[in-house]
Amino acid sequence: MSRNLKWLWLALKTAAALAIVFGVVRHFVLILQKPELDPYPFAFRLGYIVPAGLLYLTAHSCWGWFWVRLLRSQGVRVSLYAGLRAYFVSQFGKYIPGKVAVIVIRMEMLRLVGAHRLPVAVTATYETLSSMGAGAMVAAVLLPWIAVLPEEVSRNIAVVVAIAGLPLGLGILNNLVARRVAKVRGPDARPLPSPPLSLLGQGLLQGAVGWCLLGLSLALTVEAVAPDPPAWHPDTCLTDLGAVALSYVAGFVVLVAPGGIGVRELVLEYALRPQFLATSGPTLAGAQAAVVALILRLTWTVAEICLALALYAWRPGPGEEAEPAAGVKPSDV
Repeated sequence: MSRNLKWLWLALKTAAALAIVFGVVRHFVLILQKPELDPYPFAFRLGYIVPAGLLYLTAHSCWGWFWVRLLRSQGVRVSLYAGLRAYFVSQFGKYIPGKVAVIVIRMEMLRLVGAHRLPVAVTATYETLSSMGAGAMVAAVLLPWIAVLPEEVSRNIAVVVAIAGLPLGLGILNNLVARRVAKVRGPDARPLPSPPLSLLGQGLLQGAVGWCLLGLSLALTVEAVAPDPPAWHPDTCLTDLGAVALSYVAGFVVLVAPGGIGVRELVLEYALRPQFLATSGPTLAGAQAAVVALILRLTWTVAEICLALALYAWRPGPGEEAEPAAGVKPSDV
C-alpha cells in the first residue's frame, strides 16, 4: 500500500470514529436536555466511585496476568511487573482507530527485555481474543436478563459456543500451522508462537473472572449515580454483568471507534434502561442510564490513565524486567 493510500485510509478511519463519537454525544445531549430533567435528579456518591475504578483495574490486571502467562509459555522471560506495565501502558493505543497500536506498544516496550516481536504480537492477540471471547460468552448467556434482543436470539446456544470457542479454534489452527511450518523449516529454525490449548481454555475462565469484576464495578456506579438505585438482587447483578459485557464487546468489535467510545455507552444505555423503569418514567430511566454510562466511562478512564502513567514512570530496575518461567525452556527470542 502506497503512502498516500495509507494516509487516506487513516483519514477515513479517523472520520468514521469522529462521526460515531459525534452521533453518540448528540444522542446523550438530547436526552439530558429534556425539560423533564431540569433540575437533574441525579446523585453522586464518591464512596462508590473509587472502588468501582479499583475493580476495573483489578479486572484488567487479571487479563494482563493471563498475557504474562502466555508470554512465558512461549519462552519470553518477562517478570509479572514488566508484563503488567506493558499491558496497562499499551491501553493508550486503543484510542487510536484500528486498535492495532495496542500490540505495537507492547512489542516496543518488551523489546527492551529482549523479547522478539512475533511472540509478543501473537500472545497479545490471543489475550485480547480470550478476554473478548469470554465477554461475548457472558453477554450471550445473560441476554434474557438484559432484555435488549429477542428471546430467539438470546437463547441461541450455538452463537454462544461459536463466540466463546473463537480463541480455541484459532489456537488449534495456529498449532497445526506451526507444526507444518516447523517440518518445512527444519529443527534449527525458530519455532512459530503456538500457545497451548489448555492455557487458552484457562484464559477464557480467567477472562470470565475479569468480567464479573467489571459487572460489580457497574453495579457500584449505579449506586453512586442513581437517586433511587435498584435493590441488590441476583437478577439485577446478572443484568449489570450482561450489560457491561455486551457493551464492552460491542465497542471492541467496532474497530474504528477509539476505545469503543460512543458504541459502548450507547449499548450500555439501552441495556440499563429496563432496570430503572420500575422506579422512574421512560424519560428519567433513559437519562439515568445515560448518566451511568458516562460516569462509568469517566471512572474507568481516569483510573486507567492514573495507573498507566504511574507504571510508565516507575520503570523496573536492572534485572527486574526479565524473569525465567519455571518449566519453560528459554527461547532465543
